[in-house]
Amino acid sequence: MFKGLGNLGNIASMMGSLQHLPGKMKELNERMKSETVSGSSSCGDVSVVMNGVGEVQSIQIGGQLSGSDAEAPVLEATNAAGASAKQMYADAISQMVNEMDLHIPGLDNILTHFTGG
Repeated sequence: MFKGLGNLGNIASMMGSLQHLPGKMKELNERMKSETVSGSSSCGDVSVVMNGVGEVQSIQIGGQLSGSDAEAPVLEATNAAGASAKQMYADAISQMVNEMDLHIPGLDNILTHFTGG
């Protein structure tokens, strides 16, 4: 009579886990604010440190770069650090979802879109 309803337990479990998701996301965001990534320009004269939510923490400019000569390397290093921050955040979300035993269809595609992969 109730054949085919075996997945109701899985759905109930997922719904229970989803109730904890807002708190877990808040914890994740706080953790990501304290973790850092870095990116460097291809010339090696510029390095940018960013936290996991994409806030620039520091920029180091070395060599003889100044003015407009520094613009492209700064942008390159900032974009590299930003890509690393996005990847770190996506990896952390994926890990959190796995730990919560949530099976969200399409999550991998969403995270890939988020990271530009």
